Amino acid sequence: MCELLGLCFNTEVTLHLAFSGLKAGATKNADGWGVSWYDKNGTQIVKEAKPADRSHLATSFLQDRGARSRIFVSHIRRATEGAARYVNTHPFYRRFDQKTWVFAHNGTIDRGQLSFTSGEFSPIGETDSELVFCNLLSWLSHCGIQLTDRKGLILLHEKLMEINRFGKLNLVFSDGRRLFAYHDRSGYVGLYFLLRQAPYEVVRLRGQYLTINLAEIVDPNERGYLVASKPLSDENWTRVDPGQLLVFSQGNSIFTSKSEHI
Repeated sequence: MCELLGLCFNTEVTLHLAFSGLKAGATKNADGWGVSWYDKNGTQIVKEAKPADRSHLATSFLQDRGARSRIFVSHIRRATEGAARYVNTHPFYRRFDQKTWVFAHNGTIDRGQLSFTSGEFSPIGETDSELVFCNLLSWLSHCGIQLTDRKGLILLHEKLMEINRFGKLNLVFSDGRRLFAYHDRSGYVGLYFLLRQAPYEVVRLRGQYLTINLAEIVDPNERGYLVASKPLSDENWTRVDPGQLLVFSQGNSIFTSKSEHI
């Protein structure tokens, strides 16, 4: 299976700890890796159709720690549709509504069931994942959906549930302002979230034997959420309910499809 990772914090943070935990799953997801984030220069994406645990570029990305952002979307890939090529490597990105959207998917969708209401967005590669992304943006554009209030987010949740009927759908995506996470309605694979805030503790990262005292390396004012296919540490991760949509902004949870308020 592929694995997803998303971060949304109240201040700019680095990805190196979370990506280290994600990278631990690269042996079973050897067909590519990618990271996207937003900084003062715009949207940045680094990706490669190689195993993350054997990639010099991935190692350099971790060691450099220069990428800082309030929002990150990352992915490690095991190909089910489309060869291990750069154009099929997540995250995908498109410009829409004066924002750059980035998108990563875990699962398989019957591409023959997806219809387009607009020709504005078309896939470049061969994956069902990119097709879902284009279908979603096409729907937002054609229907004039605004994801700025509860009504728009409820409509988004209904759209994702509709797409989910055609296969397995775990998603993490962003418009640079908010982070969206959706868990497959059948509970396929899994999707978890974690609120990380002070007081910080000593934690053990997934796939590593050393523990890390977060209080020694993390700004105590940092507060935010991590979303991942599997818990990336021994902290108290919570599983997202099947069929649930979560939305985060500025390090806060602003919407859940089971909540009565935003």
